Amino acid sequence: MTAGAKFSDVVKMNTYVTDMAKAPAVREVRARYFGQSTPASTLVQVAALARPELMIEIEVIAVVAAR
Repeated sequence: MTAGAKFSDVVKMNTYVTDMAKAPAVREVRARYFGQSTPASTLVQVAALARPELMIEIEVIAVVAAR
């Protein structure tokens, strides 16, 4: 992550997939990185992403306190 953010700084995550059948895999990977304290999240199936070969896009919002 940029600007020194850590996964614990993430407060919102939007995930876009081209195949909702992949949702269990997405949840498994999310749990691996966030554990039990997952951020607020949205999972949406889309017809396509910007590049045809892509199957997933993840957007996060993180709040990093001044260090």
